[in-house]
Amino acid sequence: MIRVPSWLRSTRVLAAPVLGAALVLSACSSGGSTAAPETAASGAPTKVGVVLAGPRNDKAFYQSYLDGVQAVADREGMTVSVVDNVGSPQAAIDALTNLAADNQLIIAGGSSLVSAGNTVAPQFPDVTFVMSGVVQTGVPNLHTYATRQGVPAYVAGVVAAQESATGTVGYVGGTDIPPNSQSSIDFAAGAKSVEPNINVASVTVGSLSDAAKAKEATAAQIANGADVIYAFQDAGLPGVLDAVTESGKDVKVFNPTTDRCEESPALIGYAFQDTRVMVGHVLEDYKAGTLPTDPRFYALDDPAVQALKLCPSATQYESVVADTTAKLNSGAITLPQGG
Repeated sequence: MIRVPSWLRSTRVLAAPVLGAALVLSACSSGGSTAAPETAASGAPTKVGVVLAGPRNDKAFYQSYLDGVQAVADREGMTVSVVDNVGSPQAAIDALTNLAADNQLIIAGGSSLVSAGNTVAPQFPDVTFVMSGVVQTGVPNLHTYATRQGVPAYVAGVVAAQESATGTVGYVGGTDIPPNSQSSIDFAAGAKSVEPNINVASVTVGSLSDAAKAKEATAAQIANGADVIYAFQDAGLPGVLDAVTESGKDVKVFNPTTDRCEESPALIGYAFQDTRVMVGHVLEDYKAGTLPTDPRFYALDDPAVQALKLCPSATQYESVVADTTAKLNSGAITLPQGG
């Protein structure tokens, strides 16, 4: 089981410049790694920089990452600086470079930041970078901590196939990053494990936060018969729910990361992630000087970090979720290539 840091609590973030170790965290996940104590500083950092590919208040992935830092900042006496909505490759390089000049630890959430981390980390050998996707090898101050988000999407696919009355389910993706493609592949695989002939529509709209694009894509899938949709959307989720409401049809929706069940009766489950726990592990390992050389992934082996959870309206599928999760954890179910 994955440990939950005893000191993980809600705290506040202090805005300030940061000094030197960059830590970039992920949206993918599961598996162990070999520690390399000689590559990491010891002791708690006093200054931490946070870079987020999206908005800090998206009620989902990026907010969860920032919450992870907030949860330990006061406890450890850290000062935190945040740059969010980093949308372009050059903006990511600039943000990491600026924060690395004045921080000991930089935490950047989002797989789209990995390329920038690969570029910037070698320029700041005394700063530690931990990314949310798989990084290049051979850079001792560059690390990966990530969740495999496709794994809970597989479980959602199993439930979706049993819930669907039309024989068509849909996937509305966000940006073209590994967690999105993994979730699309595994959602379809989960659905087809129940109903091999089920129709699975899939589209990536290019944004996790554009509610208008998410609404348009969802409306198109509903018009083509989809009655269960996995929405890999953060701030864009309201657009999905608006499309469902305006359709007047009985369409059910899964969302990622956080419990948003109260936002709509259409929501039946979510791919829960507590990246606060993962960030806590990163900081523990940083303090101990044991940041791993190999990527550290999380799947469904510890429900404190990631799990497929159901909304109160869908508790009839609890045994399905539990059974599928157990089979994934035991290796009885093998995910498809790319998932």
